[in-house]
Amino acid sequence: MMNTILETKNLILTPIQLSDAEAIFHFFTPKITTYMIPAPAEKIDETIHFIEHSIQLRAENKEIVWVARLKFDDTFVGCMGLHHMDTKTPELGLWIQEGLFGKKLGIEGMAAIVQFAKDNLSIDHFVYPVDRRNIASRNIPETFGGILKKTYPQTGRSGNVMDTLEYWIYPELPRDYTYPVVLFQGDSITDCGRHRQDDLSLGDGYVKELAPFFPQVKFINKGISGDRTEELINRWDEDVIAYQPDILSLLCGINDVWHHYHFGKPMNPTIFETNLTSLIEKTTKASKHTKILLIEPFSYAIGAFDISWRPMLDEMIAIVRRLAKTYQLTIIHMDDHMKAWQKNYPQEAILGDGVHPTELGHQWMAKVIKPVLRDMLINIQETRLSLTKED
Repeated sequence: MMNTILETKNLILTPIQLSDAEAIFHFFTPKITTYMIPAPAEKIDETIHFIEHSIQLRAENKEIVWVARLKFDDTFVGCMGLHHMDTKTPELGLWIQEGLFGKKLGIEGMAAIVQFAKDNLSIDHFVYPVDRRNIASRNIPETFGGILKKTYPQTGRSGNVMDTLEYWIYPELPRDYTYPVVLFQGDSITDCGRHRQDDLSLGDGYVKELAPFFPQVKFINKGISGDRTEELINRWDEDVIAYQPDILSLLCGINDVWHHYHFGKPMNPTIFETNLTSLIEKTTKASKHTKILLIEPFSYAIGAFDISWRPMLDEMIAIVRRLAKTYQLTIIHMDDHMKAWQKNYPQEAILGDGVHPTELGHQWMAKVIKPVLRDMLINIQETRLSLTKED
């Protein structure tokens, strides 16, 4: 295993050697180490010493640090490590040079290392510690289904104070693992063609786009096309309370406007506020542990949505925001995001008929929802940890 070279779609990972010293010394900068224990080397001799020590540990089958380079032009990418290989709980870690942030090369390289370890080592679980603020790095263990197991402060060698989240990544989940449940509720924007008799069916919209990023979470889609807040009230016990979700994501309101103007059904902002308040209060009373995520409704004045309808929708958006503040709920200002996206895309490319997101629209919605949902899930896991400590 000492000289194992790993290859991915875009990367070649080669065990670290002294010839890598100059690149590592150059790219391992203060910005890179903001959320890390090591400090940047002041002299290249320190980098050489680090490499020599790593080579010695590799000879003892205790760790392998790989240097990642782009396959097609040999550009230096960063270092990726598998540490404590002589234990049942090896630790994963990496850093990427600043110029290649955001290209998902870390996930790509770590996937190859995880697979290598599964094939060659006897593992209970991988350990992946990361600072809470390092969102890009947190994305790696979360993508691999890591479960938050510990939180603790650490101080790096540069004096930087870190709020460490320690994830455990299991080759196979423990039998007693309880999946957090996230239930998505709303109308056709959420429904998006799901098979309503199948709780595993997520439809073809933003819910489906989100699912791959949360492999250790159970997603349930209960959106129904055409539903207004009145229909949601009628089925709330069966389609929300019965599931006792850890998180409820609620996106509704556009049909309250649309059906009022297009079909003449009774609706005004007061009725909408009463209905939405009823949904919130029923959830907080009958499913006390459930955290609610409100996603405000949105529209473009094109296609099926008449510009004269917008004032009522604006009032409803204001109501959603006010209720989120009153009940201290998490909210996503999706209408604001829609306004921002239309500066770079034709409106029809985001909301084909002014109401329903296109494939691109659903993708952008998922990008906005993902970090919010991630933080809510982390809070849930931290609550579980604190309860476990109390027990």
